[in-house]
Amino acid sequence: MKNVIITDGSVRIRATLNDSLAARDFEKRLPFTCSGYDSGIDYCCSAANGLYDPLETQVGWKNGDISLGGGWFALLYGGEEASGKYKDMMIIGHIHDGDLKLVGQMPERVTLTVSEE
Repeated sequence: MKNVIITDGSVRIRATLNDSLAARDFEKRLPFTCSGYDSGIDYCCSAANGLYDPLETQVGWKNGDISLGGGWFALLYGGEEASGKYKDMMIIGHIHDGDLKLVGQMPERVTLTVSEE
């Protein structure tokens, strides 16, 4: 597990990558920068898929999860209760609980940078 920092301008969010194949592969891309927007339940940024193990995918997410899959890097800050309709989610990490509220301080359009802490 690896601690990372996700920034957009002055907003600085702490997160931890998990030990999945996808997270370990993503770690090789750090620092990673992508641009996207607020969808109302997550910040979606287009991103190339990396290596992953299909057996490590899951149904849905928990608020604060970070996903990489289907061409998207996403900070999933809401929608957990209805997320069961989303199959094959590749969760690569989680925002620290105390920092989840900081996601709401980001603008509608973002340029996110993920770097080692």
